[in-house]
Amino acid sequence: MAKLEDVFGVSTHQVLSYITRPEVDDKFTAALVGDKQIVVYGASKQGKTALVSKYLPYDQHLPVSVTPKTEIVDIYSSVLRQLNVKLVSSQTDSSGRETQASVGLKVKALIPLFGGGEGSATAGAKSEVTKTSQFEEVPFNLALPQDVSELLKKIGSQKIIIIENFHYLDEDKQKQLAFDLRTFQELGVRFVILGVWREKNRLAQYNGDLLDRVVEIPVEPWTESEFQKVADAGSSELKVHFNDGVIAKCIQASFSSIGVFQELLKSICVFAGVRDTQFAWRDIGDDRMLTQAVETKAQEYAARHQRALESIAAGNLSATTKDGVTPLFLPYYLVRVVLSAGYDGIESGMRRAAIQEQIQKIHHRAQDVRASDMSNLLHTLGSLQSKKNISPPIIDYDKNMKLLQAVDSTFYFFLKHADLKQIAEELPSPLD
Repeated sequence: MAKLEDVFGVSTHQVLSYITRPEVDDKFTAALVGDKQIVVYGASKQGKTALVSKYLPYDQHLPVSVTPKTEIVDIYSSVLRQLNVKLVSSQTDSSGRETQASVGLKVKALIPLFGGGEGSATAGAKSEVTKTSQFEEVPFNLALPQDVSELLKKIGSQKIIIIENFHYLDEDKQKQLAFDLRTFQELGVRFVILGVWREKNRLAQYNGDLLDRVVEIPVEPWTESEFQKVADAGSSELKVHFNDGVIAKCIQASFSSIGVFQELLKSICVFAGVRDTQFAWRDIGDDRMLTQAVETKAQEYAARHQRALESIAAGNLSATTKDGVTPLFLPYYLVRVVLSAGYDGIESGMRRAAIQEQIQKIHHRAQDVRASDMSNLLHTLGSLQSKKNISPPIIDYDKNMKLLQAVDSTFYFFLKHADLKQIAEELPSPLD
């Protein structure tokens, strides 16, 4: 008997309504057979983790979930810890505390010879190291991919390193890892990187040598037939038939987001009293239940996205008036333009030139909004959202296409159902 939460909805584990898509799943499995690094990208809640975890069970490989505070060496140290390698360092920073591995830090690795045991080594403040014959001590530099690769080979690890939430790293760290990835690829260390963006060749922009060393797997778009297959797979697990027309209306209401679609089907099941597999087949779902499901999700998404937009609009809170000149407050005006454009305006992305034109129409210093100001605004959107703890990010700028896009698939749903005019009116103005 299957539970509803195991069949439909957005979940951290694989739902039973998962379907294989040849142009996505086959490309991913083919890439695993090769020797290149793999990048899986697309908007949030579009199936990146589900795809990767299906073919690379996380408990059998080396997953690392990064945050805005993660350093590159933190990724490498996490990988080694998962392989039971103990890192030893006695360097301290100016505060006298034990440091985590940082750029250029030389450390010692204690490699278990017999799968672990009595020996131990810790690297905390005032720590003492106990070494036994069960560990081999190897000096290396944690900041160098060459050294890390050699250590992984010495251990004999064939596991793939999976980096979740790559988009949380700031641009400098993404660039650093892009260069490290080439070295790892040449030395046979495989990575799978998951990121929330819609931009092709994101890593190759940072390191052109990656063009022929990386396979990119976009998880979008989803087709209507694939949505139908998801509904059929879940229906079979729960022994329910959705009434005629409900699935088509759910597809239309989800705005190409498989995450929203899953949540709508889950909500309809809840309203129908379906919490697990039924003893006999049931017909469920009608327009009233769908309306309830849409209203419920609209309220949930509205709360998050409105707060996110207010945080983006606040921009850099340290911006102050200098020499009697009021700052440009461009993040605030960008949010106003997005709200004014609504779903129809951002569905296919917003061109940079159009954004600048719309901002200038409403800006308090219209003639001072230069192209360089727009570049700084749009290129730093990712880091701004990261600093504001907007997770996942809701909008992102494609530098190649010069296009602002929604990268949270629930954002479209929000734009379609929220009272954008009221939200714009309630948006705190930095000019007040």
